[in-house]
Amino acid sequence: MYAEDTSIDDKGRLKFPIAFQRFWGATEGSSYYCGTFDLKTAIVYNPADLYEFRQQLEQRLGPVKAAALIFNLEKFGGQARLDSEGRLSLPGGLKELLGLNKKQKVYLRVRQKRVEIVREADYNLEYERHKLTLADSLKALEEAGL
Repeated sequence: MYAEDTSIDDKGRLKFPIAFQRFWGATEGSSYYCGTFDLKTAIVYNPADLYEFRQQLEQRLGPVKAAALIFNLEKFGGQARLDSEGRLSLPGGLKELLGLNKKQKVYLRVRQKRVEIVREADYNLEYERHKLTLADSLKALEEAGL
């Protein structure tokens, strides 16, 4: 897992850091699928990994539980290409839903074979929530001998 801060420009394009471009071997014109499952975090998949993930999702959750996640992914998602400046143009419906159509700071993190785009306010809320349980987590870490 890895998190890095970056930004969305005033046209709703994500500045894709070099480390993430290297993660996928991205070059100008590389195509990705951008969408959301939870209606608050954007996700980026390369097309091959998305296909594999959808198959696993339906197998592990079953078609009924997977349907809502796949619906959100399709309704608000779409293809995006990396431009020569390393920017990824997010699909319009996704930008509108998540408020990513104006200049702002965001955090990127790698989860499994996807990159998540988390708005700064949501990232800060998550940080505050985890601070509340940090002492218990550290104690469990010690008890586990890690």
